[in-house]
Amino acid sequence: MFMNTITIHIPCFNQLITIVSSLFLYLFITWIGFRNGKNQFPNEMNEIKKIWIKITFYFVFCLFLSYIGFLETFKFPPRMPLLSFSITLISLYMILRSPLYELIKYFGKENLVLFQVWRFIPESIIFINVFTGIQPSIMTFTGNNFDILVPISAPMIYLLFRYKFINANWILVWNVVALLGLIHTLSVGVLSAPYPFQLYDVYPSNAIVGYFPMTLIPLFFVPLAIISHVLGILLSIKNETTESK
Repeated sequence: MFMNTITIHIPCFNQLITIVSSLFLYLFITWIGFRNGKNQFPNEMNEIKKIWIKITFYFVFCLFLSYIGFLETFKFPPRMPLLSFSITLISLYMILRSPLYELIKYFGKENLVLFQVWRFIPESIIFINVFTGIQPSIMTFTGNNFDILVPISAPMIYLLFRYKFINANWILVWNVVALLGLIHTLSVGVLSAPYPFQLYDVYPSNAIVGYFPMTLIPLFFVPLAIISHVLGILLSIKNETTESK
């Protein structure tokens, strides 16, 4: 449907593991969120569900666009980064202006840190893609991507905070450093894709992220990671401000 000069074959196993792991993660987040919301914010559950449905609807709409080939065109303006950014911005805005934010505050900044162990999922998918030759090695920990350190360090930070070896400042620093690392990885990913401004001359290029179901990486995993870090930063800052009063 859309002009495309790149043909990419994604192995069935890669497609299956990406779709199944994404669906599992989404259902897990929905289940744990609704369970805690029902127990702690019963009067706000209708509003929480409405916001979650709106976020889900927009995400599914963007995913559908990728399914019909909308992101397979690597011309300017760059569709994939813009669509990924829109999901992140819209979702974060809706969360912060709804009871869903109160639910996340109840969940706690330390649990948001522990939650980041889910980042093993996209890192594993990328590693499999590199192993099968459909994504450049620059996108994994053997290249220029150090995001694997986030899920590795997350349980350590969580335990150190729970047992009071560190305070909220450490969670704040951890989230900031992890977010900066993620931004670096995203920059490498975009600059490795065959856009007019491609900077990294790698083979294969990072065009795979424009093809469904690998579009789940920039449209689901990336926004989820960014939003989790931003919320962790906000909760840590608020905690320090409250304690200083």
